[in-house]
Amino acid sequence: MFSPGSAQAAISAGSPCKVAGRERTVKGVTFACRKVNGKLVWKRKKFATIDAVVTTRVLESAALASGASAVVEVALSRGGSTGVIVSRSQDGLSAFRANCTHQGFPVTRVGKVLECELHGSQFDPATGAVVTGPASRPLLRYEATESDGSIFVTVRPA
Repeated sequence: MFSPGSAQAAISAGSPCKVAGRERTVKGVTFACRKVNGKLVWKRKKFATIDAVVTTRVLESAALASGASAVVEVALSRGGSTGVIVSRSQDGLSAFRANCTHQGFPVTRVGKVLECELHGSQFDPATGAVVTGPASRPLLRYEATESDGSIFVTVRPA
């Protein structure tokens, strides 16, 4: 049986696609269907440029338990969006770009760390610091705040 979420979960760079130009965003990474060597395949798009400060409501406070993380999309001022992983610990909220600093693939919560799906780099969900490589740089940090039952993320140009 096919479910809408299962098709998106199967998208990765180099996997086959059917319609040139179609785009899909999976866990903060946008892929576009492109013709490469005569075949249609998914290719990871370059990151959207963050050129202005943007603050967005991303979650209800109750949707993120202590020790949990969620990947959300933050719309940018000139179009496009960036994936952000928001985590709650006993010390508060943290938010980071949802892309590994090694090769830009998505990071997700696996147990007590944020882990890259491609090469297994691990990051501390509270600080973004590298726990295990091959990544050598911490995740790009964004500002996360909580007010009136909502969680907000602020992204700024680097």
